[in-house]
Amino acid sequence: MRIHFEQTGGIMGRKVRLDLDSSALSDDELASLRQALDEADFFSLPEELTTHLVPDELHYLVTVETETITHSVRASDTSAPPKLSALIQNLSLLARTRR
Repeated sequence: MRIHFEQTGGIMGRKVRLDLDSSALSDDELASLRQALDEADFFSLPEELTTHLVPDELHYLVTVETETITHSVRASDTSAPPKLSALIQNLSLLARTRR
């Protein structure tokens, strides 16, 4: 499994990117990500969750690629459902710690 994550926008306009290959993750990190993907029902989410732009809001792109499917979801702080927000927080933390 491969995961691509981007965070853009915000007051500073800083872009955060993360590209993960599940083979490079610890067992705990992989289990946590799989649980967050399952809880978010990620592969059932629509590709676009952002309905309107809000100034200085953070925007996210999450793409997950498995052997059988590739799915991307775009969301923002106000449009992301709570379960997707948990996945976004998990990926944001990984992005900050893997620099």
